[in-house]
Parts: sequence; structure tokens; C-alpha cells
Amino acid sequence: MKKHSISWRLAILLSSLVVLLQGCLWFGGSNNNFKQTTVGNRQVGVNENPNLFKGKIYFTIDHNLWVLDGASNSLKQLTKGQTVSDPAVSPDGKWIAFTVRFKNYSNIEYMSVNGGPWHMLLDGNGHYYFVPGLDVPKDDFKWNAQPRWAPDSKHLLFLSDFQKENWYQYTHYDAPVLDLQIYEMSIDEPNNYNAVQDVAYAYVGDGGNSDPSFRPGHSDQIIYTHYAYDDTRTQQVIQLFMEDPNEIARKPHGTYYPGLPGFDPGIAITPADVQCLQPAFSPDGNTIAYIRREKDGQMGLYVMPTPEGVTTNPNDPTVEKKALEPYQQSKLLVKGQFVSQPVWSPDGRAIAYLFYSNQEFNLWLLKLNYDQKTKTYSPAGSPIQLTSGGVDGDSHPFWTA
Repeated sequence: MKKHSISWRLAILLSSLVVLLQGCLWFGGSNNNFKQTTVGNRQVGVNENPNLFKGKIYFTIDHNLWVLDGASNSLKQLTKGQTVSDPAVSPDGKWIAFTVRFKNYSNIEYMSVNGGPWHMLLDGNGHYYFVPGLDVPKDDFKWNAQPRWAPDSKHLLFLSDFQKENWYQYTHYDAPVLDLQIYEMSIDEPNNYNAVQDVAYAYVGDGGNSDPSFRPGHSDQIIYTHYAYDDTRTQQVIQLFMEDPNEIARKPHGTYYPGLPGFDPGIAITPADVQCLQPAFSPDGNTIAYIRREKDGQMGLYVMPTPEGVTTNPNDPTVEKKALEPYQQSKLLVKGQFVSQPVWSPDGRAIAYLFYSNQEFNLWLLKLNYDQKTKTYSPAGSPIQLTSGGVDGDSHPFWTA
């Protein structure tokens, strides 16, 4: 009986070990060697294996901007002493735009990919002021964030609350609109808020919008994450939306507006009963990588086909139904406790993303197979860890050739 009991316990132990090993292989258990770089008072490592990826990946460590070069497996620091996040390289490869955060506001600035002086695009600094009859002060500080270039390398999408005092008449809501909304600006008119174009409005009170980007090859289509409440205003709804960024500008002021729920030309491409966020277009614009919050508390990295022809008439019920159909073809690539911020390689053959393990976020790489017949992606092997020692989990990386 004792021998049988030991065998039974051993079988359980071996089964558990197999599960753990499988988890390590899937989620990135790795014996890779890492070349160490001193960052502040700690060491950040770069995978020393050659030819893991081509191009350069921009990201932040302690909110300083760094670039990882796939050719040399080397890290180079680009900024120091400011709180930087969300780098974005222009399609012509000349400029890096990024967010610079301060205590009460944030700016959007840009510089050459080769370094050099910074150029202010949007200054968020402001001041507090009093309005007669109100007991609390107002302010005109601005939160500007997440710049993303248009295909012409002359315009950018960005998030902001700079219109927070503009919408009382339309929202019927006795408070400023603090939720971030999506706008577009020209780099030829820096710091000119009067020249900024409204792109996508917020459902007031639940976070607004985030993660905007243009569809490659389509200056008339963008994608973003839209945060809202359900009809009871008690449950959060997080969906991916697509939109024509020029639709609001074509209509008279007030046709579209933020509010509860407001009215907007965006169209949902993921259903309301699953939480989907952080979309990223493939280089050809035909596939969307995104993050889904799973019911078991984990997060999954998925890909789905891009809906076609849904932004020209977004408020038509037939079009709304059509826009949700590609979601049914979603395919899971990676799953874990915290998987986030996917970014495609320039050739569309890999996705980099942030993965949380050992109490830190790091960059990981998943190489992909593409089936020409079915036009679907699948993992080409196990994920590969690119960095060790930790990178910023709240800043989106950017991959360029």
C-alpha cells in the first residue's frame, strides 16, 4: 500500500510538472542569454541570440526612450530626464513623436530619429482660474497623449481633453468632459488648438477613447479602443471601433457630440459582451491584432480580419451587423496573466508585445506563419523573450524597419 501511495503521489507531481513546463514554453519560459545594460540602478538585458528580428523597436524604460536594434542586438538611450511614453515613428522614417508627462498636464513633442532637438507639437501647460458664482476653481491644463502618424507623415492622431469645457450644451452634464477624445493635427501648425480637427468623441464618464491609429494605405479609416457603459450605466463596455476620421469635420458642429451616450460616427467591430482593446493593424492593413480580457482573469493576444466597407455609413443597422462578422474569425495567439500592447513587424511576419512575469513587464516576440489560402496567421514556434530586467508596461512600443 505504501509503494502504491508513493506512485500515486509521484504521478500527480509529474503531471503538474508537465503542465508547468508547457506553460513556460507557451508563455515564454526561456534559457536565453541576455546581454546586460545598466539602466539607472538596475540591469536590463537584451537577448543575445542573433537574427531574432529585423528593424528597430522603440519603447521606454523608467519612462526614458530607448531603441532596440535587431541587427546589433544593442540598446541605445534616446531621451533622459523627462517622463516619456508612447513613441511613434513617422511613415517616412524621419521623426519620432512621443508624449511627455508632467504633474498636471502632458505635451506631445517630436524629434529626429537620429536624435537632436525636440520640437513642441502641443503644449498642455495651463493655469487654475475662478468663474464667478462657482466655489471650485477650473483649469485649462491639457492631457495630450498617444500620438500616431497619418500616412502623409504630416498629420497625427492624438488623445486630449482640451475641449473639456466646450460641451455642456450638448451633454446636458454639469461637469467638464474629462474623458480623452481623439483629434488630428498638422505638424505645420504646432500648438494651434484652433486648427485641430475633431475625430472621435467619448461616452462621458468611463474613460473615453485610446489606442488610435490609421489603417495602412487608408487615410479614411482609423481604429481605436472605445470605453463606455452599458444601458444600466453600471457595467463597463470596451470595444474596438473603426471610423472615417474626416466624418465629424464634414458635418455641422453639434451633429456629433460626446455625452451619455452621445453620438459619434464610430462603428463597433467587436461585440459588447467581450472586452477588447489595444488594436494594431498589420502592415498591409488587412489584419488586426488586439488584446482580449478573458473570463478566467487572463488576457489573450488575438488576430482577426479587418472589416471592409463599414465606415461610410456607420449608423446603419445592416452595416453595424456586417462590421461584427470578421470578429467571429478571431484566432488566439498568446494567453497569460498580463499580455498587452501588440505591435507588428514591418514585414508582417511577427508580433512584439509586452508580457508580465517575475514581477516585471518585458518585450516578447512571436513569429508567425501565414496561410495564403485561408489568409490566417498562426504561431511559428514558442514566444521568445527579447528583454529582461523590465520595461514600462504603460507605454506602447513601436517597431520600424
